[in-house]
Amino acid sequence: MAGLKLNPRELREYIKEYTGREVSACMQCGLCTAVCPVASFMDLHPAALVRAVQVREVDLAKLKSIWVCVSCMTCVDKCPRDVAPGLVVETLRQIALKSGIEPRTYSQLLIDETTPSILLVTYSRKSTG
Repeated sequence: MAGLKLNPRELREYIKEYTGREVSACMQCGLCTAVCPVASFMDLHPAALVRAVQVREVDLAKLKSIWVCVSCMTCVDKCPRDVAPGLVVETLRQIALKSGIEPRTYSQLLIDETTPSILLVTYSRKSTG
């Protein structure tokens, strides 16, 4: 699968357009990661994902976090700078889908007895449309 690499400037513009939020406002406090019920299942936890968007090129085809996020938006409520990491994830997911990047499948998700049921339900919802 061909990747979709976007540089930080492009990512910030997309996110600002879609969400009205400024990712550059993130101070990396980590509250978003602390309240995320699936952070331990992500390749980049919420704060790290926002940081990546701020400073480096991101390959959406390789990024697993956008499919693992359960869109509970707890991180949005807790963000003291109104960056809204959950909306950042939703934006990246939409860009990936519109670019033809296929969602991850169950076989690509590590499932064991520690996997929260909300992750399985949400993953199923995203995979079936």
